[in-house]
Amino acid sequence: MKIVQSVKTLYDSKLPFYNRLGTKIDGLIKKHKDSSWHYVSRIKAIESFALKIETGRFNINDIFEDFFACTIVVKNLNEINRAISLVDNHFIIIRKKPESGKYTHKETHSFQFDDLRLICQLRDFETGSISKNITNLAFEIQIKTFLQHAWGIATHDLIYKSNSVNWGKERVAYQVKAALEQAEVLISGVAALSTLDELNKNNKETSKINKAIRFLNKVWSNDDLPADKKRLAQNIIALIENLKITFSELNEILSAEKALSRGSETKNLSPYLIIIQSIYLQQPDKILSFIRSKKEHKIKLLLTSELNLPIINRLQKDKIVDLRT
Repeated sequence: MKIVQSVKTLYDSKLPFYNRLGTKIDGLIKKHKDSSWHYVSRIKAIESFALKIETGRFNINDIFEDFFACTIVVKNLNEINRAISLVDNHFIIIRKKPESGKYTHKETHSFQFDDLRLICQLRDFETGSISKNITNLAFEIQIKTFLQHAWGIATHDLIYKSNSVNWGKERVAYQVKAALEQAEVLISGVAALSTLDELNKNNKETSKINKAIRFLNKVWSNDDLPADKKRLAQNIIALIENLKITFSELNEILSAEKALSRGSETKNLSPYLIIIQSIYLQQPDKILSFIRSKKEHKIKLLLTSELNLPIINRLQKDKIVDLRT
């Protein structure tokens, strides 16, 4: 595409300042964003800049609002406000597009682009350490969910980069956007939806896991338990079922060990390994019967060097995972 000299001169006059601005913005957001969020940024390409000018819809100031633009990608709609707070803490928000989260210009049957965009300036906190040539520059921060971001990446070339307009391709792209928007709504409202009579149910497996989690919360503090309590609960259920121990018996075992300043008082073992050690110290036959059994089991017993198990050395290797050194 032919770009006239006056447009190129205008573009080049701003480029070094926006490069410096972008470096500062990238550093701030990467430092303070949630580790589970994604972040990308870009300087507007000169061809895109020229095409934007030719639309005739922007004045000389507005034309630079997205010269540098970045995107913060959060997990779901419930995290949008956290991302806005991050931006507000480190930048000056000049305005939002759309202005209100409760109002949209879109028709009910429309699914065109309207992701949240914040037009901002760098906040200097009046230190004077940043040149006015940088702090006066406006830039754009988009905040999207991973589903919104994925749709944009997957369909960008279909919608914006084509030698001809294909109604069918665009139709499919926006149908996908509609489906993803519905998925976003379901994800953000999952807590409320799960209370509906049609969904507020349990089966044998969920009841068993919840019972195990309640047991874990009773024996250990939250700090001693992993974030993924479901996986730990499933591991313990598999263990005691294979050892033919009930939760009532396990509670008695751990209580007896705690009385000896062991069990849940042990600080160098995970809850799972504490349970293995406690069972062996209180009811060693349960462990030995499992190891010596000729019956196939779905799990193997984990043995580590940290465990206090004066256990026999001749073990059936198909029944254990031996990490002892």
